Formats: sequence, C-alpha cells, structure tokens
Amino acid sequence: MNSYTTREAIDILIAKAKAKTKLPLPQLIILGINAGALIAFGYLAFLRVSGAVPKEWGSVATFLGACVFPIGLIALSFLGGELLTGNMMVMTMAVLDREIRLRELFKNWLLVFLTNAIGGILVAFFFGHFVGLSEGSFLAKTGAVATAKLADGPLMMVVSGIGCNIFVCMAVFIATVSKDFLGKMFSLWFPIMIFVVCGFQHVVANAFILPAYLFAGGAITWGQIIENLIFVGIGNALGGALFVAFPLIILNPQQKEADNESRA
Repeated sequence: MNSYTTREAIDILIAKAKAKTKLPLPQLIILGINAGALIAFGYLAFLRVSGAVPKEWGSVATFLGACVFPIGLIALSFLGGELLTGNMMVMTMAVLDREIRLRELFKNWLLVFLTNAIGGILVAFFFGHFVGLSEGSFLAKTGAVATAKLADGPLMMVVSGIGCNIFVCMAVFIATVSKDFLGKMFSLWFPIMIFVVCGFQHVVANAFILPAYLFAGGAITWGQIIENLIFVGIGNALGGALFVAFPLIILNPQQKEADNESRA
C-alpha cells in the first residue's frame, strides 16, 4: 500500500502540530518567511504565464497560470515551511483531539501569519518591483488581479477565503495520505490549481500580489491591504478548521474512543 488510512494521516498531522508548538522562535520565523516567499514565487509564475497569454485566449490564461501556481506549496512541502492556511487545519485537529491547547493554536497562527506576510512582501518588493517581474508588460495583469481582490466586499472575501482553504487543506491532507513522491506532488497540484482557477482568495498569496501592485504605483493603500488580509484570513480559518478539520476528526475518532463505542 502506498497510502495511509485517513486516521493514520490525521495522527501524522497531529504529531506535526505538537511539534510545531515546540519550535524555537528563530526557526519558526525562518520557516514562516520561507513559506510565504515560496507561495509568492508560485504567484509570480502565475503572473508571468497568464500575463503573456494573448487576450483573445480569455480564461485559458487563468488556467495556464493556475497550472504553475502550485509549485509554491509543492516546494515548501518538501523543502520545509510553516504555512498559515495548512496550519489552520493541522492545529485545529490537534485541539479537537485534545493534544494541544487553544492558546498554542492562536500563537502559532499569529506568528505564522506575520512571517508568511513578510515573506510575500519581500518577494513583492525585491523580485516583483526591484527586478520588475510583476511590472512592465505584466503590470496590467498584476493590477487586474489585485484590484479584483480588493473589489470584493468583506463578506465575499470571507466566503472566498472559505472556498480557497477547503481546497488547500484538501491538498495537504491528501498529500499526507500518500506515501510516495509522485502521489504527494499530484495531491498538492490539482486542488491548488482548482482554487486558483475558481479565483478564491488566499491570505498568504494576497500578501504578495497586493503589495506587488502597491509597489508598482497602484492606486491602493496599506489600509486596504490589511483589511483584505483580515477578512480573507478569517475565511481561510473557517475553511480549514470548520469545513475540513472538524468533519475529519468527528468522522475518524481516536482508536481508543472508537473501541469504547464499539463495546458499548
């Protein structure tokens, strides 16, 4: 068998959650910045591919860009990184299974959010702006994507964030179920590609694309960016915790609990 059972995968992720609570702060900062930067590089690839496609191709441009975007999550899964959206599922599982405390979850989420954002902003400035990879002939695409995200109202940002993290956490969980490299890679690739095609909002990805447009002189403010990250982050948290972690734990209880229920 090249895969774990659902409960085995849950136990693997819970063990990782417990390990995350013990990470030294310098290591957590490095892993968080690394994850934010890798997601930003995936978004940069999206801009370079979709922005180079003729307008006549319509939505095919988004599809082609979505095909390269997942490289960020694939890379950090094998290279190492602390990604907020995945942690929203993983840490919640551990809380529901009473393996970590709620305050440890919120501490992790806050620190990882800040470091992920730093990673995205650094890539936006140095590679998007300084090197110019999200500007020049690609500025129109950068602006179109950024303004579309800011055009959503708060409720729409939350709902879009929910949809996004259902797919992201789906990718992380299915990749955990798989034992081999190709299985993990394709498990990460397809759900991420789908959330990009759907246009859902990802808080870490937005921490790259919105500052990238601002650095390019776009007519947006840091206030708008922060507001977007807050509402999209709330949606991502609901998607990962309520719509993925919660049903997984409820439907796949710990073995001891399952044995007790069967005896009763």
